[in-house]
Amino acid sequence: MQYSKAKNINLSKFTLGTVQLGMNYGIANKSGKPDMNRSFNILETAIEEGINSFDTSLHYGDSERVLGKYFQTEKYEKRNCRSPLITTKFKLEADKNATPCEIEKKIRERIESSLGNLGINKIPIYLAHDPKEMLMHKGVLADILKKLKNEGLIEKAGVSVYNCEEADEMLKYDVYEAIQLPMNILDTRFVKSGILAKLHKAGIIVFIRSIFLQGLFFLDPENLTGNLTQAGKYLNQLNELAQGEGMSVAQLALSYIRDMEEVTSLVIGAEAPQQVKENVKLFEGPGITEKTRQNILDIFEVVPMHILVPSMWSVR
Repeated sequence: MQYSKAKNINLSKFTLGTVQLGMNYGIANKSGKPDMNRSFNILETAIEEGINSFDTSLHYGDSERVLGKYFQTEKYEKRNCRSPLITTKFKLEADKNATPCEIEKKIRERIESSLGNLGINKIPIYLAHDPKEMLMHKGVLADILKKLKNEGLIEKAGVSVYNCEEADEMLKYDVYEAIQLPMNILDTRFVKSGILAKLHKAGIIVFIRSIFLQGLFFLDPENLTGNLTQAGKYLNQLNELAQGEGMSVAQLALSYIRDMEEVTSLVIGAEAPQQVKENVKLFEGPGITEKTRQNILDIFEVVPMHILVPSMWSVR
């Protein structure tokens, strides 16, 4: 397993996303949420493959509790591994008129819940799940997170974002040391805007999610429905690029993001242990040529937002 060093921590380049362990998730997910035994097998496989980074959220069903139970099992404890690097997230769910005291109370309640679910005393990386809350509460939220960091409740604070403007706003506050953002072959916004380079220059831990666009890349273009029918031509172009490199679409998609020097770790979920192993093999796979990398930026320079943003998908 490859590792990245950022902010004095060593993160595996593969961060296991665990939303699937807490709820049904993903357009290509046919098996649904795994039971506890299968969830434990998924996590055990990840550990065996050298993965030390896990992504979850208080709002991913019972994902945090599944992680907490696994890391307290006798089998895991006998491994004598270092403590896992868990990234979890919170939503304030507070309106714009909330006072600093009310905001702090809500965050403390959420931290207490996450610590209890995960069975730990300090959250390694704590992200604001909704960037709109960062924009709404600005310095108030940043100051509270700084306070909680000084108290030892969190190690590092950050934000999960959706667009370049939100990432740029995050950089205004020195408390934020980590960011999670969506990026894939079809979504070139963060590269073209220069924001990814800006984050790297600032030394921010950069997690990339949605590298397979929630499984859209693996669907048959002929079977797409609703407003995703327009994604068909992009998927065909993606297949042509992969064939040109002599690799699978999955390898192309992963290698494209993996080999960016600005990227710390890729967040990828799994519904079965075999998927973890398959993705580890992709991490060990070849890179892509600079010509193909440039072609990606040119071909997918303008892709409609309703294709890039899953919340805008309408498949009926």
